[in-house]
Amino acid sequence: MKHVVVHPAIGGRRGGQPLCLIVLLVLLFGGLARSGSAQPGFTVALGRAFNSVSDPAAPGATDSRQTTVATFEVEHLAAAERLRLFYTLDAGNYTTPGDWQYYLHTAGATWGVPVGSAKQHILYLSGSGSFRSNGASWAAADYRAAGLMANAELHPAPVVTVRLGYRLDVRDFPDLGEMDQVQHDGFGSVLIALPTRTTLISEAHLGTKRYADTFGMPASFQTAEMPAAPPGSGLMGRGVGPGLRGGSAAPSLQENRAGMVTWLARVAQSLTDRTGVSFQYAARTTFGRVSPVLVTTPALYFDDRVYDDPFASGARVISVAAKRVFAGGMELEAQASRSVKDYNAVVALDADGSGLPALELRADRIWRASAGWTVPIARSKSGPLALDLSIDYLFTRHRSNDAFYNYTTHTIGLGAKVSY
Repeated sequence: MKHVVVHPAIGGRRGGQPLCLIVLLVLLFGGLARSGSAQPGFTVALGRAFNSVSDPAAPGATDSRQTTVATFEVEHLAAAERLRLFYTLDAGNYTTPGDWQYYLHTAGATWGVPVGSAKQHILYLSGSGSFRSNGASWAAADYRAAGLMANAELHPAPVVTVRLGYRLDVRDFPDLGEMDQVQHDGFGSVLIALPTRTTLISEAHLGTKRYADTFGMPASFQTAEMPAAPPGSGLMGRGVGPGLRGGSAAPSLQENRAGMVTWLARVAQSLTDRTGVSFQYAARTTFGRVSPVLVTTPALYFDDRVYDDPFASGARVISVAAKRVFAGGMELEAQASRSVKDYNAVVALDADGSGLPALELRADRIWRASAGWTVPIARSKSGPLALDLSIDYLFTRHRSNDAFYNYTTHTIGLGAKVSY
């Protein structure tokens, strides 16, 4: 499992349940494959991360935590591989006081149809449904979702691939109606593969999101008290959340509608047959209204696109990456990134959870660097099964005018992945 803490599980006392459920699913689908009644492919990944969190405002104060995540993915191809059925379970826990575990189930289907006189283009239609349940400490943020997608892959020239698409997502929060949302996303991308083994990619998205009625809620509020940090730790609940925060936008009896434009440019270069490097720049601009409620996410929780809502902030991200694949399948990779995020309506909080005197909006500056080593085990003897072991290191320097997001972490992750 790569960079296991990029999307950490937030769990606690019942951490064995995700592992037991995944083991049960592996046995079930493994039995189906052996019986010949179906031939699904599946992947199981388990990871454990050890985090050291420090606060620049409290020199010498550190907090050690552990993260466990587990994912199970299964797919089945039918109709001459035009139909893909899939199911994914993402589950985990986080060793913070309280019950901060989660389970995210996603199931759906994708249909691909070749089109054009030479059948060189492909039209994809997809639908999915998902359900997320959290531990008792943040059960109010549970949600159900449904998504529809249409995507056209065009090949106007041998070295050019063009993709155009549209996606609709509807999310329902049974216990937090203010977060109910309908999201639209239209995108286009161009990929050019040059004879120099250089790949150029550009992509742009235009998105809108409609949130539920605000019903005249106050312009700025905070609910769901943040638990207190251990005495003397100086970390003031770092990563203990989430709580709930209201945006600073004026209250309204009308639905909130937000907009977002994102784009990226990437250059990837193969240095040898098994070594490549890439450079990417991405930017996001938001406009319109904002979510009436935002979930206060814990440390190292980035870009899940629901709780860390991209419509809540503008962003600029520069990243570089390198990867080496060896003849036996072993992989080495490294990456680094610099992110600038300026929130459009979220007031920064001090260490006591109160707004800053000037009611400054939250602004984050994030450095991240990681390195990973993946080793395949007994590939020549395992038949259709593949087992990979990995070890990863991740450094994060998160600086913010919001006290809850001002920290530095060092993380060591250990993982195993089985695929069929």
